[in-house]
Amino acid sequence: MRLLMLMPRAPYPADHGAALRNFYLMKWLGSHHDVSVVAYGDPGNYKVKQVLEGYVRDVHLVPPPRRSMIQRLTGMVTSREPDLAKRLWSQPYVDVLRSLLARQMFDVVQIEGLEMFRLWTTASDGRQGTGPIIVLDEHNAEYALQESARRISLGQGKWGPALYSLIQARRLRRYEREACRIADGVVAVSKDDAAALAALCPTLNPAIIPNGVDTTLYQRRRCETTGQRVLFIGKMDYRPNVDAVEWFCRAVWPLVRQERPDARFRIVGRDPTARVQALGQIPGVEVMGEVSDERPEFEQADLLVVPMRMGSGVRLKVLQSMAMAVPLVSTSLGMSGVPARPGVEYVRADAAPDFARGVVQVLGDSRLRGLLGEAGRRLVCQEFDWRVIMPRLDILYNTLVEAREA
Repeated sequence: MRLLMLMPRAPYPADHGAALRNFYLMKWLGSHHDVSVVAYGDPGNYKVKQVLEGYVRDVHLVPPPRRSMIQRLTGMVTSREPDLAKRLWSQPYVDVLRSLLARQMFDVVQIEGLEMFRLWTTASDGRQGTGPIIVLDEHNAEYALQESARRISLGQGKWGPALYSLIQARRLRRYEREACRIADGVVAVSKDDAAALAALCPTLNPAIIPNGVDTTLYQRRRCETTGQRVLFIGKMDYRPNVDAVEWFCRAVWPLVRQERPDARFRIVGRDPTARVQALGQIPGVEVMGEVSDERPEFEQADLLVVPMRMGSGVRLKVLQSMAMAVPLVSTSLGMSGVPARPGVEYVRADAAPDFARGVVQVLGDSRLRGLLGEAGRRLVCQEFDWRVIMPRLDILYNTLVEAREA
């Protein structure tokens, strides 16, 4: 098939969740189909183009748009569309799409993320039912993500963020419902996300293609651990991640240090906000920022904490940690989309005292760390290796082609 993929960012380097998912999707599809990619990136970065064109037919990079806070606030007041719909708006991107559509015929257009949808509908002039099959890959059920963010912010007395999420959730319900209705096929990354999207459109039956992990790249660690090192990994300007580490550092970490004063907590990830950087002043907490390779961080850690309280989807850090046999202590939400059993593949804790007890227990028991790590590795190899997941995309495409022909 001739495929066109629309991405919010060139997936190289694949250094955070969305980029990793897009990279492996592109790599798989490029080995089985004729693929073109349009993504935001530096058109003059020939190294990025060269790497990506090693997997696909051609790559078109468009300079990323810049949107000020004033423009965002103005849009919230003057428009009924969600902030996300305008986040990546760019007329040059639309022009590139229109030019490609005028020159080439595509069987499938795969849109990576709801924030890219307005670009497609503008470039295609709103045509539906003709031309290429449209697949919307929903990396999150976006309205559900904002609803969870509203609940947490409200519980913290953060009225500004709570109001923002309330407004965005309502607008996203309308916008996301319309996007799912227009698309020929919708992809969700978990059963929970699929159910949330189906609640918007009762006739919708999303294909579930979860995030995955390269279990040959993320192997079992080979060094001994000390029972001291706790790790969090994530993009550190992403609101759910910021909330997670703030809650952990302020509500959980002091309880851990009472029992384990030698414990160390390391926050790893690009673009840490000022609020995240301030956590480095707490005893035992280190804010690392971006690293070139996360695997040594996993290798040196005794456990990964996933103290998520908002968000959706399957978290790549969870799969990477399990692939490397690093045990997990997580909230229920943190393991969303992963059929892991509490007490077998991970330790579940939702309240701060329970979370602290879970961390202390795992740090103090090397045998438990080994059992949790081995069980997690088995699970991801069986269900979340990219080689297991990717064939589902071809099944979806064939189903949509048959439906179109019928």
